[in-house]
Amino acid sequence: MTEQEAVSSEQRLVRMDSWFDKFKVEGKVDQTEPQLVRDVLEKFGANFEISQEARISLGRYSNLAKKIGLQEVWGQKADEFKGWVKNEYIPQYEANEGRELPTLYDPKTGLMDNIKHSGMMQFFGELTSFAAGEMSFAKYKRITEHRLDRGRRWKNNDPENPFVVHEKNAPVPPEYPLAAWQKIKSWKS
Repeated sequence: MTEQEAVSSEQRLVRMDSWFDKFKVEGKVDQTEPQLVRDVLEKFGANFEISQEARISLGRYSNLAKKIGLQEVWGQKADEFKGWVKNEYIPQYEANEGRELPTLYDPKTGLMDNIKHSGMMQFFGELTSFAAGEMSFAKYKRITEHRLDRGRRWKNNDPENPFVVHEKNAPVPPEYPLAAWQKIKSWKS
């Protein structure tokens, strides 16, 4: 790597750090190009040379439907990320907040489900989809800001009143995108 490439790589990383910081501070997603996100994610082990089946998978909505794409892009890191969310991030976050994260309302059963990691994994999948060019910036911005807004509403909600999530786009805590970004950066190759 030349000195110019190294500087450029460092500048891209600084831009991504600022991008994720704004998610937390303002709940906003600034305009950026998928190529920038892709270039930076590749530094942390993402491989976007994937099959057509994986591309189609990344273009879908649900975590289950995105699984093939995430596995091809991230390999074992996709499972590691999910384990981190479920076994480290969620328990630590709930302990710090002193209450449990919300789950989604299932209109089929009329009950709340027990899945707390849905929005967090969707965030990871949507970031990957955007970087792969399988999701437009407008859609990425809309969904991510909606998740952040709902997470902020949950955090500001009176803990004595239930926070029922009836809509798609499961919430993520306002601090989550930055924590997820730090986790991804821990994979530096």
